[in-house]
Amino acid sequence: MKLVAGALVTLISLLAPLAQAPVPVGSEPRHHLKFENDYVRVFDVIVPQGDATLFHTHANDYAFVSIGDANLVAEVLGSKPADLILKDGETRFTKGPITHRVTNVGAAPFRNITIEILSSPGPGGDGKQSHDIPSHQPVLENDRVRVERLVLEPGQSTGMHEHKLSGLGVAVTSGRVVVESPGQKAQTVEFKPGQFRWHTGALAHKLTNTGKTRFEAVDIEWK
Repeated sequence: MKLVAGALVTLISLLAPLAQAPVPVGSEPRHHLKFENDYVRVFDVIVPQGDATLFHTHANDYAFVSIGDANLVAEVLGSKPADLILKDGETRFTKGPITHRVTNVGAAPFRNITIEILSSPGPGGDGKQSHDIPSHQPVLENDRVRVERLVLEPGQSTGMHEHKLSGLGVAVTSGRVVVESPGQKAQTVEFKPGQFRWHTGALAHKLTNTGKTRFEAVDIEWK
């Protein structure tokens, strides 16, 4: 009887994670809400080595930016687990609603910035999309967002340019950047990985990397 009881306890413990009821993404303990307005919710997600998120539901479309390399197992509710390998700064987009969980099987904590797309602020400027911005490389584009990677070597500048759509910039690396906007005093920003900035409407600025290392960021524009 003791053996049977022990076997039942073990079976229950193994089945417990499978029986976990999904929670909204805002209630998932490894998702830390850092910013919210009418258009976006931004979560700083940290999953320690060997740990996993709960099954959680993203009710809206979302993008995420990986801060650091990651080796994960991803599982959509009702589907088989699958390997998910991410590179530092890699950005992906997922249609909602979706319920899933991820397990960190890598050698370091997994961190990402998850950007939930709530609505569109509407176009800025003349309503046309921003294209061919200096030092920006296209990553992906769909009916909700346009994503580009910014890379600035030490001493390099974007020159003055305009983002015609509202958007969010996410720093992938550390860096010292001078930000200049028309009619405003130049600002020196000490960026850290995962730091982000939101702007509503069109934005004109010039970015100069005054640090000693390459600076990389991801720009996500709302359509």
